[in-house]
Amino acid sequence: MNGHRKLTLYEYQTKLRQIQEHRSPKSNKFHTPQQKVNFGSPKTQIVSKKQEQRLFSDRSTSTYQNLNLPFSSKIPKFSKLQSLDEESKQSETLIKHQIVEQKSSKQEGIDKLRIQLNEQFLKESSCNRAGACLQFLEPTLVHNLLNLSPKVKINSGLRASISSKDLNGNTALHFAARNGNTHLVQALLYKEIQIDEQNEDKMTPLLLSAYYGKLETLQILVNVGANINHQDIHGNSALHYACKFNFKSIVQFLLQKESVVLLKNLDQKYPDYYIEDSEIAQIFKDYLEQSKKKQTKEVTIQTIQTETILKMFQRKNVKQIKNLIKTSKSQNNLDKIQESSPKVKQLQTKLQQLEQFKTQMQGLKRQTTFSTNYSESCKNLKDEEETSLSQFQILGLIGKGSFGQVYLVKRLNQFYAMKVLDKTMILKHNLFRYAQTERNVLSVTSHPFIVKLRYAFQTSDKLIMILDFCPGGDMGQLLEEKKRLPEELVKNYICEVILALEDLHQRDIIYRDLKPENIVIDADGHAMLTDFGLSKEGIFDANQGAKSFCGSVAYLAPEMLKRQGHGKAVDWYLLGVVMYELLVGVPPYYDNEKEQLFHNIENAILKIPSYISSEGRNLIKSLLQRNPIKRLGSGVGDSKEIKQHPYFSDVDWVKVKNKELELPKPTRKIRIDTQASHNLFQPEHLELSSHVNGWSYVHTEF
Repeated sequence: MNGHRKLTLYEYQTKLRQIQEHRSPKSNKFHTPQQKVNFGSPKTQIVSKKQEQRLFSDRSTSTYQNLNLPFSSKIPKFSKLQSLDEESKQSETLIKHQIVEQKSSKQEGIDKLRIQLNEQFLKESSCNRAGACLQFLEPTLVHNLLNLSPKVKINSGLRASISSKDLNGNTALHFAARNGNTHLVQALLYKEIQIDEQNEDKMTPLLLSAYYGKLETLQILVNVGANINHQDIHGNSALHYACKFNFKSIVQFLLQKESVVLLKNLDQKYPDYYIEDSEIAQIFKDYLEQSKKKQTKEVTIQTIQTETILKMFQRKNVKQIKNLIKTSKSQNNLDKIQESSPKVKQLQTKLQQLEQFKTQMQGLKRQTTFSTNYSESCKNLKDEEETSLSQFQILGLIGKGSFGQVYLVKRLNQFYAMKVLDKTMILKHNLFRYAQTERNVLSVTSHPFIVKLRYAFQTSDKLIMILDFCPGGDMGQLLEEKKRLPEELVKNYICEVILALEDLHQRDIIYRDLKPENIVIDADGHAMLTDFGLSKEGIFDANQGAKSFCGSVAYLAPEMLKRQGHGKAVDWYLLGVVMYELLVGVPPYYDNEKEQLFHNIENAILKIPSYISSEGRNLIKSLLQRNPIKRLGSGVGDSKEIKQHPYFSDVDWVKVKNKELELPKPTRKIRIDTQASHNLFQPEHLELSSHVNGWSYVHTEF
């Protein structure tokens, strides 16, 4: 059998029928090789490309060797089944416990073989070999596959289980969906495999189809009833992944389904938050407009029906009340009115309830006239009203960039760093997404070695973030003074940076801009990551997920230069670069000419000074591995691989996280420009055209 050929369900059934037809109709035995000559056996010959390949072969050929069965060396042991079968017929005089012992031994061998069949079944499905995979589900084909004697009766239980799972909880349907193998998906569904089975990451086959952009398998799964709104361990749905990885056809298909629901993931993000493609953005925009019109129409119809019923109810009961009042003029009917008064009160109460319901429906109708924002979880407007520029005393300018400035400010005797971004410049250079990314990342993290965002608000022309103030400056400034740092001190800093990156990676965020200038030192001397404009959310793999070319020139990883895509492993390369620079004084491969620098990063030999410890040199080499797949930290363990390196064998990571390492407290003075803050004291005029939705933030854990 050609193990790499994709079989349709029809071909698979045809082959099964062919194998069954090889059997004698009156017996349970296969024909002998001599009797099978008439059926023809494949021969080694050159065939044209148009000639159809045979799907399966007879046992007499060696084609089954292509399956690379892991248990092939153990197959001879299964011949015990035949001997046990013969012995069972000749052992009627043996005592009962010997028979039981033989049967249990036989069953044990079958159970072990079933486990091996399950493993091979999953392996073939993982390798996208549909034909080889499906053979393990049929006892007849398994009997042939194991090359058992025709005299041995076929064991109906000797086959792989359709519900087999690997160590990560994946079924054959997970692999088929991931690989986009429609034939195998159809065959497995025909075998009644569970369509919404979850692996360890709570991903279903449908989610994997969306994650890898396999439209055809996703359509099959949706059409047979797979849960289109299932969310994985990160809270992401199929629509999240389709938007994230720019799979336009999948987004279009999912949004056409009435059952699809726009859900938030664990980071409180709706699917369209991750859209970067303009065509997908337009598809989503059209969907939202249609949904809005549909909802408005439904509410209008419901409101009209309610108002009609209300009017009918009011007319009916007003008439009743008037009749009661009219009869009250008669003394003879006074008792009747007193008896009816509870009914009048009940009617009046009912009228009030309907009036309230009418008011609610009118409110709902008004609500649908506003544009619905699915991209960002809205903050209470009260936060924005409570936090404003006037509440902070601006002491002076302490840093300046191309599109904003950083000021030292004071509020309630507490010092903060205020980052001010100019809206006009950001929109002009299309940099708003970077500002929004930094605000989003800082709002979801709360780590001892990541600068905390305390407030975020805006004026008519500025976006403002209030961050913790770190008086020690950044490590770039420290290097300018010290030229290079002692290895023990660098080791402590690196430990703290590892824990910060670990926290980001656990949230599926990559940093991408690790360099000495982005590591600031707090009042106690600890390293703190700052400036998250180039970070990327929703990255789950070590080597893929992000495609943008970004970063500082001297700190670009090889995979970034090759533009081959990158993932979490890029941060571990940059960790090696920073460690090298802190110890040596310059980045590895550094050159004043950009082209030569890029050439060095991709091709030059790494030279590490001998004054660095041997374990430190080994760690740097492992982190600066050009192949991201081989790089330390690129495995499933991520940061654990690095923390387990011999260089950190004496490190108490709990002590590190609790900020118990002894580090030199900063003594350098911060330069403050007190003349550069007068232009910020302009009146705040929030205009609808310049207002940025979802920007406001207040940190509650002080």
